[in-house]
Amino acid sequence: MSDPTGRSPRKRTATNALYGLATWLVPIGLSFVATPVILRSLGHSDFGIYALVLGFIGYSFTFSFGRAITKYVAEYRASGETDRIGAIVWSSILLNLLVGSVGVLLIGLLAPWLVRSVFLIEAEAQEKSIVAFYIAAVTIFATTLNQLSSSALQGLHRFDLYSKIFTASGILTIGGNLLLALNGAGLIWLLVWNLAVISVFALVFLIFTKRNLPELSFPPILDRAAFVKVITFNAGIVGYQILANLLLLFERGWITNQLGVKNLTYYVIPLTLGIQLHAFTSSLVQVVFPLASELSNDKPRLLALYLKATRSVGMVVVFAVSMVVALAPQFLMLWVGDEIANESSLILRLVVVAFGITSMLTIVWQMTEGLGRPIMNLLIFVPCLLISVTLMLLLTPQYGNIGVAIARLSGFFILTALIPIAEKLFFGGFQTGFWIRSLLSLGISAIAAVLVSEAVIQSLPLSWATLLLAGAAGGAVYFAVLLMVRFVTIGELKALR
Repeated sequence: MSDPTGRSPRKRTATNALYGLATWLVPIGLSFVATPVILRSLGHSDFGIYALVLGFIGYSFTFSFGRAITKYVAEYRASGETDRIGAIVWSSILLNLLVGSVGVLLIGLLAPWLVRSVFLIEAEAQEKSIVAFYIAAVTIFATTLNQLSSSALQGLHRFDLYSKIFTASGILTIGGNLLLALNGAGLIWLLVWNLAVISVFALVFLIFTKRNLPELSFPPILDRAAFVKVITFNAGIVGYQILANLLLLFERGWITNQLGVKNLTYYVIPLTLGIQLHAFTSSLVQVVFPLASELSNDKPRLLALYLKATRSVGMVVVFAVSMVVALAPQFLMLWVGDEIANESSLILRLVVVAFGITSMLTIVWQMTEGLGRPIMNLLIFVPCLLISVTLMLLLTPQYGNIGVAIARLSGFFILTALIPIAEKLFFGGFQTGFWIRSLLSLGISAIAAVLVSEAVIQSLPLSWATLLLAGAAGGAVYFAVLLMVRFVTIGELKALR
Protein backbone atom coordinates (compact mmCIF):
# COMPACT_ATOMS: atom_id res chain seq x y z
CA MET A 1 0.00 0.00 0.00
CA SER A 2 1.41 3.41 -0.92
CA ASP A 3 2.03 5.90 1.81
CA PRO A 4 0.19 9.23 1.51
CA THR A 5 3.24 11.13 2.73
CA GLY A 6 5.55 9.61 0.11
CA ARG A 7 7.74 7.80 2.65
CA SER A 8 9.56 4.64 1.68
CA PRO A 9 8.15 1.37 3.13
CA ARG A 10 11.18 1.02 5.43
CA LYS A 11 10.88 4.58 6.75
CA ARG A 12 7.12 4.19 7.13
CA THR A 13 7.58 1.01 9.17
CA ALA A 14 10.20 2.62 11.44
CA THR A 15 8.06 5.73 11.94
CA ASN A 16 4.96 3.67 12.72
CA ALA A 17 6.95 1.62 15.22
CA LEU A 18 7.97 4.83 16.99
CA TYR A 19 4.37 6.03 17.08
CA GLY A 20 3.42 2.67 18.56
CA LEU A 21 6.10 3.10 21.22
CA ALA A 22 4.69 6.51 22.12
CA THR A 23 1.33 4.92 22.96
CA TRP A 24 3.14 3.01 25.71
CA LEU A 25 5.85 5.44 26.81
CA VAL A 26 3.81 8.48 27.85
CA PRO A 27 1.10 6.63 29.84
CA ILE A 28 3.65 4.41 31.59
CA GLY A 29 5.65 7.48 32.62
CA LEU A 30 2.55 8.98 34.23
CA SER A 31 1.57 5.63 35.70
CA PHE A 32 4.99 5.36 37.30
CA VAL A 33 4.30 8.61 39.18
CA ALA A 34 0.62 7.91 39.88
CA THR A 35 0.82 4.34 41.24
CA PRO A 36 2.48 5.07 44.62
CA VAL A 37 0.20 8.09 45.11
CA ILE A 38 -2.95 6.04 44.41
CA LEU A 39 -1.60 3.24 46.62
CA ARG A 40 -1.13 5.61 49.55
CA SER A 41 -4.49 7.29 48.96
CA LEU A 42 -6.57 4.10 48.73
CA GLY A 43 -4.57 1.93 51.12
CA HIS A 44 -3.44 -1.62 50.41
CA SER A 45 -6.88 -3.22 50.66
CA ASP A 46 -8.77 -0.75 48.45
CA PHE A 47 -5.86 -0.69 46.00
CA GLY A 48 -6.20 -4.45 45.75
CA ILE A 49 -9.91 -4.07 44.90
CA TYR A 50 -9.04 -1.29 42.41
CA ALA A 51 -6.49 -3.56 40.72
CA LEU A 52 -8.97 -6.45 40.71
CA VAL A 53 -11.64 -4.36 38.97
CA LEU A 54 -9.19 -2.85 36.47
CA GLY A 55 -8.06 -6.36 35.64
CA PHE A 56 -11.66 -7.33 35.09
CA ILE A 57 -12.15 -4.35 32.79
CA GLY A 58 -9.05 -5.16 30.80
CA TYR A 59 -9.69 -8.88 30.46
CA SER A 60 -13.45 -9.45 30.30
CA PHE A 61 -15.46 -9.39 27.06
CA THR A 62 -12.90 -7.08 25.40
CA PHE A 63 -12.14 -9.56 22.66
CA SER A 64 -10.46 -7.29 20.09
CA PHE A 65 -12.99 -7.89 17.33
CA GLY A 66 -11.27 -4.92 15.68
CA ARG A 67 -8.34 -7.18 14.72
CA ALA A 68 -10.39 -8.32 11.72
CA ILE A 69 -10.81 -4.68 10.71
CA THR A 70 -7.04 -4.08 10.93
CA LYS A 71 -6.24 -7.20 8.90
CA TYR A 72 -8.75 -6.77 6.11
CA VAL A 73 -8.37 -2.99 5.75
CA ALA A 74 -4.63 -3.54 5.22
CA GLU A 75 -5.13 -6.60 2.99
CA TYR A 76 -7.92 -5.19 0.81
CA ARG A 77 -6.22 -1.81 0.43
CA ALA A 78 -3.04 -3.62 -0.73
CA SER A 79 -4.98 -5.81 -3.22
CA GLY A 80 -7.25 -3.01 -4.44
CA GLU A 81 -10.43 -4.71 -3.16
CA THR A 82 -11.56 -1.66 -1.21
CA ASP A 83 -15.23 -2.32 -2.00
CA ARG A 84 -15.12 -5.23 0.47
CA ILE A 85 -13.96 -3.12 3.44
CA GLY A 86 -17.31 -1.59 4.42
CA ALA A 87 -19.00 -4.95 5.02
CA ILE A 88 -16.06 -6.17 7.13
CA VAL A 89 -16.17 -3.06 9.34
CA TRP A 90 -19.92 -3.21 9.89
CA SER A 91 -19.83 -6.97 10.53
CA SER A 92 -17.19 -6.38 13.21
CA ILE A 93 -19.30 -3.62 14.78
CA LEU A 94 -22.41 -5.82 14.83
CA LEU A 95 -20.54 -8.76 16.37
CA ASN A 96 -19.01 -6.47 18.99
CA LEU A 97 -22.37 -4.94 19.94
CA LEU A 98 -23.93 -8.38 20.38
CA VAL A 99 -21.14 -9.82 22.53
CA GLY A 100 -20.57 -6.57 24.44
CA SER A 101 -24.25 -6.32 25.39
CA VAL A 102 -24.24 -9.89 26.67
CA GLY A 103 -21.10 -9.14 28.67
CA VAL A 104 -22.59 -6.07 30.33
CA LEU A 105 -25.72 -8.01 31.27
CA LEU A 106 -23.78 -10.97 32.69
CA ILE A 107 -21.40 -8.86 34.76
CA GLY A 108 -24.27 -6.77 36.10
CA LEU A 109 -26.15 -9.88 37.17
CA LEU A 110 -23.10 -11.70 38.57
CA ALA A 111 -21.45 -8.77 40.39
CA PRO A 112 -22.83 -9.56 43.90
CA TRP A 113 -21.96 -13.26 43.53
CA LEU A 114 -18.44 -12.47 42.27
CA VAL A 115 -17.74 -10.12 45.16
CA ARG A 116 -19.20 -12.28 47.95
CA SER A 117 -18.63 -15.86 46.79
CA VAL A 118 -15.76 -15.86 44.27
CA PHE A 119 -13.38 -13.12 45.42
CA LEU A 120 -14.50 -13.28 49.08
CA ILE A 121 -14.13 -9.53 49.60
CA GLU A 122 -14.30 -8.50 53.26
CA ALA A 123 -17.84 -7.68 54.41
CA GLU A 124 -17.13 -3.98 55.01
CA ALA A 125 -15.89 -3.53 51.43
CA GLN A 126 -18.51 -5.61 49.62
CA GLU A 127 -21.04 -2.89 48.76
CA LYS A 128 -18.52 -0.54 47.15
CA SER A 129 -16.95 -3.51 45.37
CA ILE A 130 -20.33 -4.43 43.84
CA VAL A 131 -20.79 -0.83 42.66
CA ALA A 132 -17.26 -0.96 41.25
CA PHE A 133 -18.18 -4.03 39.19
CA TYR A 134 -21.32 -2.30 37.87
CA ILE A 135 -19.12 0.56 36.67
CA ALA A 136 -16.71 -2.01 35.22
CA ALA A 137 -19.51 -3.57 33.15
CA VAL A 138 -20.25 -0.27 31.39
CA THR A 139 -16.53 0.50 31.04
CA ILE A 140 -15.96 -2.84 29.31
CA PHE A 141 -18.61 -1.98 26.71
CA ALA A 142 -17.06 1.45 26.11
CA THR A 143 -13.62 -0.16 25.82
CA THR A 144 -14.79 -2.50 23.06
CA LEU A 145 -16.17 0.44 21.07
CA ASN A 146 -12.85 2.23 21.58
CA GLN A 147 -10.95 -0.77 20.19
CA LEU A 148 -13.20 -1.02 17.13
CA SER A 149 -12.82 2.65 16.25
CA SER A 150 -9.03 2.55 16.55
CA SER A 151 -8.46 -0.68 14.61
CA ALA A 152 -9.12 0.82 11.18
CA LEU A 153 -6.46 3.50 11.77
CA GLN A 154 -3.91 0.74 12.37
CA GLY A 155 -4.95 -1.07 9.19
CA LEU A 156 -4.49 2.21 7.31
CA HIS A 157 -1.00 2.59 8.84
CA ARG A 158 -2.18 5.84 10.45
CA PHE A 159 -0.23 5.09 13.59
CA ASP A 160 0.43 8.82 13.90
CA LEU A 161 -3.25 9.52 14.56
CA TYR A 162 -3.68 6.36 16.62
CA SER A 163 -0.69 7.27 18.79
CA LYS A 164 -1.75 10.86 19.39
CA ILE A 165 -5.33 9.95 20.34
CA PHE A 166 -4.35 6.95 22.46
CA THR A 167 -1.63 8.94 24.24
CA ALA A 168 -4.03 11.81 24.97
CA SER A 169 -6.47 9.27 26.40
CA GLY A 170 -3.76 7.80 28.63
CA ILE A 171 -2.66 11.21 29.86
CA LEU A 172 -6.21 12.20 30.81
CA THR A 173 -6.98 8.86 32.44
CA ILE A 174 -3.87 8.59 34.59
CA GLY A 175 -3.55 12.34 35.17
CA GLY A 176 -7.15 12.49 36.35
CA ASN A 177 -6.66 9.51 38.64
CA LEU A 178 -3.56 11.17 40.08
CA LEU A 179 -5.42 14.42 40.82
CA LEU A 180 -8.37 12.54 42.31
CA ALA A 181 -6.05 10.53 44.55
CA LEU A 182 -4.20 13.65 45.69
CA ASN A 183 -7.55 15.14 46.68
CA GLY A 184 -8.60 12.06 48.62
CA ALA A 185 -11.16 10.69 46.17
CA GLY A 186 -12.06 7.07 46.75
CA LEU A 187 -12.18 3.93 44.66
CA ILE A 188 -15.53 4.64 42.97
CA TRP A 189 -14.57 8.10 41.71
CA LEU A 190 -11.39 6.78 40.12
CA LEU A 191 -13.39 4.15 38.24
CA VAL A 192 -16.02 6.69 37.14
CA TRP A 193 -13.25 8.88 35.72
CA ASN A 194 -11.81 5.92 33.78
CA LEU A 195 -15.26 5.26 32.29
CA ALA A 196 -15.77 8.90 31.29
CA VAL A 197 -12.42 9.16 29.48
CA ILE A 198 -12.79 5.85 27.64
CA SER A 199 -16.29 6.81 26.46
CA VAL A 200 -15.21 10.21 25.15
CA PHE A 201 -12.23 8.81 23.27
CA ALA A 202 -14.31 6.04 21.69
CA LEU A 203 -16.19 8.88 19.99
CA VAL A 204 -12.95 10.68 19.09
CA PHE A 205 -11.53 7.54 17.48
CA LEU A 206 -14.78 7.06 15.52
CA ILE A 207 -14.67 10.62 14.14
CA PHE A 208 -11.08 10.28 12.90
CA THR A 209 -11.73 6.80 11.52
CA LYS A 210 -14.67 8.10 9.45
CA ARG A 211 -12.49 10.90 8.07
CA ASN A 212 -9.74 8.51 6.96
CA LEU A 213 -11.81 5.50 5.89
CA PRO A 214 -14.34 6.53 3.22
CA GLU A 215 -15.38 2.86 2.93
CA LEU A 216 -17.09 3.25 6.33
CA SER A 217 -20.37 4.34 4.79
CA PHE A 218 -23.83 4.98 6.13
CA PRO A 219 -26.28 3.28 6.21
CA PRO A 220 -24.53 0.10 7.41
CA ILE A 221 -23.48 -2.54 4.88
CA LEU A 222 -24.50 -5.96 6.16
CA ASP A 223 -23.23 -8.98 4.27
CA ARG A 224 -23.54 -12.60 5.36
CA ALA A 225 -20.23 -13.67 3.79
CA ALA A 226 -18.36 -10.81 5.48
CA PHE A 227 -19.97 -11.63 8.83
CA VAL A 228 -18.89 -15.27 8.52
CA LYS A 229 -15.36 -14.16 7.55
CA VAL A 230 -15.13 -11.90 10.62
CA ILE A 231 -16.39 -14.65 12.93
CA THR A 232 -14.02 -17.21 11.41
CA PHE A 233 -10.99 -14.95 11.73
CA ASN A 234 -11.89 -13.83 15.24
CA ALA A 235 -12.54 -17.36 16.49
CA GLY A 236 -8.89 -18.02 17.30
CA ILE A 237 -8.30 -14.54 18.72
CA VAL A 238 -11.42 -14.62 20.90
CA GLY A 239 -10.55 -18.14 21.97
CA TYR A 240 -7.08 -17.39 23.30
CA GLN A 241 -8.27 -14.11 24.78
CA ILE A 242 -10.96 -15.97 26.71
CA LEU A 243 -8.28 -18.34 28.01
CA ALA A 244 -5.96 -15.46 28.91
CA ASN A 245 -8.86 -13.71 30.64
CA LEU A 246 -9.70 -16.85 32.58
CA LEU A 247 -6.08 -17.23 33.66
CA LEU A 248 -5.78 -13.66 34.89
CA LEU A 249 -9.18 -13.63 36.60
CA PHE A 250 -8.60 -17.02 38.18
CA GLU A 251 -5.16 -15.89 39.32
CA ARG A 252 -6.47 -12.73 40.98
CA GLY A 253 -9.55 -14.44 42.38
CA TRP A 254 -7.46 -17.35 43.70
CA ILE A 255 -5.04 -15.02 45.48
CA THR A 256 -7.89 -12.96 46.95
CA ASN A 257 -9.72 -16.11 48.03
CA GLN A 258 -6.71 -17.93 49.51
CA LEU A 259 -4.38 -15.14 50.66
CA GLY A 260 -6.51 -11.99 51.01
CA VAL A 261 -6.77 -8.63 49.24
CA LYS A 262 -3.56 -7.31 50.80
CA ASN A 263 -1.55 -10.16 49.27
CA LEU A 264 -3.23 -9.38 45.95
CA THR A 265 -1.62 -5.94 46.13
CA TYR A 266 1.79 -7.55 46.72
CA TYR A 267 1.25 -9.65 43.60
CA VAL A 268 -0.51 -7.14 41.34
CA ILE A 269 2.21 -4.48 41.48
CA PRO A 270 4.87 -6.83 40.02
CA LEU A 271 2.27 -8.30 37.65
CA THR A 272 1.44 -4.81 36.36
CA LEU A 273 5.11 -4.18 35.60
CA GLY A 274 5.30 -7.49 33.74
CA ILE A 275 2.19 -6.61 31.73
CA GLN A 276 3.75 -3.22 30.94
CA LEU A 277 6.84 -4.95 29.54
CA HIS A 278 4.59 -6.97 27.24
CA ALA A 279 2.59 -3.84 26.38
CA PHE A 280 5.84 -2.06 25.52
CA THR A 281 6.91 -4.67 22.99
CA SER A 282 3.38 -5.01 21.63
CA SER A 283 3.16 -1.25 21.07
CA LEU A 284 6.56 -1.25 19.37
CA VAL A 285 5.74 -4.09 16.96
CA GLN A 286 2.00 -3.62 16.36
CA VAL A 287 2.95 -2.48 12.85
CA VAL A 288 3.93 -6.12 12.10
CA PHE A 289 0.28 -7.27 12.08
CA PRO A 290 -0.93 -5.21 9.09
CA LEU A 291 2.46 -5.65 7.35
CA ALA A 292 2.19 -9.43 7.59
CA SER A 293 -1.25 -9.21 5.95
CA GLU A 294 0.23 -7.18 3.10
CA LEU A 295 3.29 -9.47 2.64
CA SER A 296 1.44 -12.79 2.83
CA ASN A 297 2.42 -13.59 -0.77
CA ASP A 298 6.01 -12.34 -0.52
CA LYS A 299 7.74 -14.89 1.74
CA PRO A 300 11.35 -13.60 1.31
CA ARG A 301 10.39 -10.11 2.49
CA LEU A 302 8.20 -11.58 5.22
CA LEU A 303 11.09 -13.72 6.51
CA ALA A 304 13.44 -10.72 6.45
CA LEU A 305 10.88 -8.68 8.42
CA TYR A 306 10.40 -11.51 10.92
CA LEU A 307 14.11 -12.11 11.61
CA LYS A 308 15.04 -8.44 11.87
CA ALA A 309 12.07 -7.57 14.07
CA THR A 310 12.64 -10.60 16.33
CA ARG A 311 16.31 -9.73 16.79
CA SER A 312 15.52 -6.09 17.63
CA VAL A 313 12.79 -7.06 20.10
CA GLY A 314 15.09 -9.69 21.62
CA MET A 315 17.83 -7.15 22.31
CA VAL A 316 15.43 -4.80 24.08
CA VAL A 317 13.51 -7.44 26.04
CA VAL A 318 16.54 -9.40 27.28
CA PHE A 319 18.16 -6.17 28.48
CA ALA A 320 14.98 -5.05 30.29
CA VAL A 321 14.52 -8.44 31.96
CA SER A 322 18.18 -8.63 33.03
CA MET A 323 18.00 -5.19 34.66
CA VAL A 324 14.83 -6.11 36.57
CA VAL A 325 16.44 -9.34 37.77
CA ALA A 326 19.47 -7.37 38.99
CA LEU A 327 17.74 -4.33 40.49
CA ALA A 328 14.22 -5.44 41.54
CA PRO A 329 14.57 -4.95 45.34
CA GLN A 330 16.19 -1.53 45.05
CA PHE A 331 13.68 -0.33 42.47
CA LEU A 332 10.67 -1.36 44.58
CA MET A 333 12.16 0.20 47.74
CA LEU A 334 12.53 3.55 46.01
CA TRP A 335 9.19 3.35 44.18
CA VAL A 336 6.64 1.91 46.63
CA GLY A 337 8.49 1.39 49.92
CA ASP A 338 10.22 -1.31 51.96
CA GLU A 339 7.13 -3.38 52.82
CA ILE A 340 6.17 -4.09 49.21
CA ALA A 341 9.84 -4.48 48.23
CA ASN A 342 10.27 -7.21 50.86
CA GLU A 343 7.11 -9.03 49.77
CA SER A 344 7.29 -8.52 46.02
CA SER A 345 10.93 -8.53 44.82
CA LEU A 346 11.12 -12.24 44.00
CA ILE A 347 7.62 -12.13 42.53
CA LEU A 348 8.71 -9.26 40.28
CA ARG A 349 11.71 -11.23 39.03
CA LEU A 350 9.64 -14.32 38.23
CA VAL A 351 6.79 -12.39 36.63
CA VAL A 352 9.07 -10.26 34.47
CA VAL A 353 10.87 -13.35 33.17
CA ALA A 354 7.44 -14.83 32.34
CA PHE A 355 6.34 -11.73 30.46
CA GLY A 356 9.78 -11.48 28.90
CA ILE A 357 9.01 -14.80 27.23
CA THR A 358 5.68 -13.54 25.89
CA SER A 359 7.38 -10.33 24.76
CA MET A 360 9.91 -12.34 22.77
CA LEU A 361 6.95 -14.06 21.11
CA THR A 362 5.17 -10.86 20.02
CA ILE A 363 6.60 -10.94 16.49
CA VAL A 364 5.66 -14.55 15.73
CA TRP A 365 2.29 -14.03 17.47
CA GLN A 366 1.45 -10.93 15.40
CA MET A 367 2.72 -12.56 12.22
CA THR A 368 0.59 -15.65 12.78
CA GLU A 369 -2.53 -13.50 13.14
CA GLY A 370 -1.59 -11.29 10.20
CA LEU A 371 -1.29 -14.38 8.00
CA GLY A 372 -4.77 -15.52 9.03
CA ARG A 373 -3.81 -18.35 11.43
CA PRO A 374 -4.88 -17.06 14.88
CA ILE A 375 -6.19 -20.54 15.67
CA MET A 376 -2.53 -21.57 16.15
CA ASN A 377 -2.21 -19.06 18.98
CA LEU A 378 -5.36 -20.47 20.57
CA LEU A 379 -4.11 -24.06 20.40
CA ILE A 380 -0.74 -23.21 21.97
CA PHE A 381 -2.43 -21.29 24.80
CA VAL A 382 -4.51 -24.29 25.93
CA PRO A 383 -1.59 -26.21 27.55
CA CYS A 384 -0.28 -22.88 28.91
CA LEU A 385 -3.55 -22.34 30.78
CA LEU A 386 -3.79 -25.93 32.04
CA ILE A 387 -0.23 -25.96 33.39
CA SER A 388 -0.54 -22.50 34.98
CA VAL A 389 -3.82 -23.23 36.78
CA THR A 390 -2.76 -26.70 37.90
CA LEU A 391 0.49 -25.42 39.41
CA MET A 392 -1.30 -22.49 41.07
CA LEU A 393 -3.60 -24.93 42.82
CA LEU A 394 -0.67 -27.11 43.90
CA LEU A 395 1.91 -24.46 44.86
CA THR A 396 -0.12 -21.67 46.49
CA PRO A 397 -0.87 -23.46 49.81
CA GLN A 398 2.85 -23.87 50.53
CA TYR A 399 4.50 -21.00 48.69
CA GLY A 400 1.79 -18.30 48.52
CA ASN A 401 2.32 -15.58 45.91
CA ILE A 402 5.68 -17.05 44.94
CA GLY A 403 3.93 -20.28 43.95
CA VAL A 404 1.47 -18.33 41.79
CA ALA A 405 4.35 -16.57 40.01
CA ILE A 406 6.19 -19.86 39.42
CA ALA A 407 3.00 -21.34 37.97
CA ARG A 408 2.55 -18.45 35.54
CA LEU A 409 6.20 -18.66 34.45
CA SER A 410 5.92 -22.40 33.86
CA GLY A 411 2.80 -22.01 31.75
CA PHE A 412 4.24 -19.18 29.68
CA PHE A 413 7.35 -21.21 28.89
CA ILE A 414 5.12 -23.64 26.97
CA LEU A 415 4.20 -20.84 24.56
CA THR A 416 7.71 -20.92 23.06
CA ALA A 417 6.64 -24.04 21.15
CA LEU A 418 4.84 -21.66 18.77
CA ILE A 419 8.18 -20.52 17.30
CA PRO A 420 9.28 -23.78 15.58
CA ILE A 421 5.68 -24.58 14.59
CA ALA A 422 5.11 -21.20 12.89
CA GLU A 423 8.56 -21.11 11.26
CA LYS A 424 8.05 -24.57 9.80
CA LEU A 425 4.62 -23.61 8.46
CA PHE A 426 5.45 -20.19 7.04
CA PHE A 427 9.12 -20.49 6.08
CA GLY A 428 9.64 -24.18 5.50
CA GLY A 429 11.84 -24.89 8.52
CA PHE A 430 13.05 -23.82 11.95
CA GLN A 431 15.61 -21.00 11.83
CA THR A 432 18.15 -23.00 13.87
CA GLY A 433 21.24 -20.90 13.23
CA PHE A 434 19.42 -17.66 13.99
CA TRP A 435 18.16 -18.89 17.35
CA ILE A 436 21.42 -20.51 18.50
CA ARG A 437 23.35 -17.33 17.75
CA SER A 438 20.68 -15.12 19.31
CA LEU A 439 20.40 -17.10 22.56
CA LEU A 440 24.15 -17.35 23.05
CA SER A 441 24.85 -13.70 22.25
CA LEU A 442 21.97 -12.30 24.29
CA GLY A 443 22.63 -14.69 27.20
CA ILE A 444 26.31 -13.76 27.52
CA SER A 445 25.49 -10.05 27.24
CA ALA A 446 22.75 -10.30 29.87
CA ILE A 447 25.01 -12.07 32.39
CA ALA A 448 27.67 -9.38 31.96
CA ALA A 449 25.07 -6.61 32.38
CA VAL A 450 23.66 -8.16 35.57
CA LEU A 451 27.10 -8.50 37.17
CA VAL A 452 28.06 -4.91 36.40
CA SER A 453 24.76 -3.37 37.51
CA GLU A 454 24.77 -5.35 40.77
CA ALA A 455 28.34 -4.23 41.47
CA VAL A 456 27.34 -0.59 41.00
CA ILE A 457 24.19 -0.79 43.14
CA GLN A 458 26.06 -2.52 45.99
CA SER A 459 28.94 -0.04 46.06
CA LEU A 460 26.96 3.24 46.30
CA PRO A 461 24.24 4.60 48.62
CA LEU A 462 20.75 3.72 47.40
CA SER A 463 19.06 6.51 45.46
CA TRP A 464 17.35 7.05 42.13
CA ALA A 465 20.65 8.38 40.77
CA THR A 466 22.44 5.20 41.83
CA LEU A 467 19.71 3.06 40.29
CA LEU A 468 19.94 4.94 36.99
CA LEU A 469 23.73 4.70 37.05
CA ALA A 470 23.54 0.94 37.63
CA GLY A 471 21.11 0.57 34.74
CA ALA A 472 23.25 2.73 32.45
CA ALA A 473 26.41 0.81 33.34
CA GLY A 474 24.63 -2.49 32.74
CA GLY A 475 23.31 -1.20 29.42
CA ALA A 476 26.72 -0.02 28.28
CA VAL A 477 28.25 -3.43 29.02
CA TYR A 478 25.28 -5.27 27.48
CA PHE A 479 25.49 -3.54 24.12
CA ALA A 480 29.29 -3.51 24.15
CA VAL A 481 29.29 -7.31 24.42
CA LEU A 482 26.72 -7.55 21.62
CA LEU A 483 29.09 -5.49 19.47
CA MET A 484 32.07 -7.63 20.42
CA VAL A 485 30.34 -10.87 19.44
CA ARG A 486 29.09 -9.17 16.24
CA PHE A 487 25.46 -9.78 17.01
CA VAL A 488 24.75 -6.15 16.16
CA THR A 489 26.56 -3.37 14.30
CA ILE A 490 27.05 0.28 15.20
CA GLY A 491 24.62 1.25 12.46
CA GLU A 492 21.96 -1.11 13.78
CA LEU A 493 22.39 0.25 17.31
CA LYS A 494 21.84 3.77 16.02
CA ALA A 495 18.70 2.61 14.22
CA LEU A 496 17.48 0.83 17.35
CA ARG A 497 18.12 3.92 19.45
